[in-house]
Amino acid sequence: MLWLMTLRANAPPNNCLVIPAGERIGIYGLKDPTLIAFMRLESKFKERAVNQRTGARGILQITPVMIREVNKICKRYSKTWKYTWADAWSPEKSIEIWYIVQTVKNPNYDLEKAVKIWFGTGRQYDGKTWRWYLEVVKGYL
Repeated sequence: MLWLMTLRANAPPNNCLVIPAGERIGIYGLKDPTLIAFMRLESKFKERAVNQRTGARGILQITPVMIREVNKICKRYSKTWKYTWADAWSPEKSIEIWYIVQTVKNPNYDLEKAVKIWFGTGRQYDGKTWRWYLEVVKGYL
């Protein structure tokens, strides 16, 4: 098993702090309904999805800002791995990024906080807000 972080955090019942090495991702094999809902909303499970307006890419629509943030987190906790922009194409790396960020910034794995972290709290280019995003995620759960 690949341990992402050794932090004090309240892991949800599905052990979100652990990803079994080589686990098949997408709707097959993952046991985390929250993560599955985010993947569905962000990319409809398409590993090569690209947002033409923002440049976000991959199954979780990773942005360069998220790559920088996760690398800061890894450095802060003396982790030796580092993520690259190319890693946004990898579902496995995207899932690792998700869990690292959620573990540090959302240790109780609160859905509203997860939405604010992933979507942001401002208005999107099309006027949608995190509240809209939250309702869509809830609908997928």
